[in-house]
Amino acid sequence: MADKNIKPVYLSVGDAAARLSVSEATIRRAVRSGELAHVRIGRAVRVAVTDLDAYAAARRVVTEAGESR
Repeated sequence: MADKNIKPVYLSVGDAAARLSVSEATIRRAVRSGELAHVRIGRAVRVAVTDLDAYAAARRVVTEAGESR
């Protein structure tokens, strides 16, 4: 039986999309282009939480006033 207190290390495409509030197509496109590191287990694609966070951080936009958008 799985421990429900353990946070997942890998996310499905759907969970990764939900975490970033984007579509699954956006995540699949990033995976396909090589922009987002992933693991393929059979036909399933999984994204490490750390890779997803790094992907999002690399796309962070800062305005001239120093505010994040």
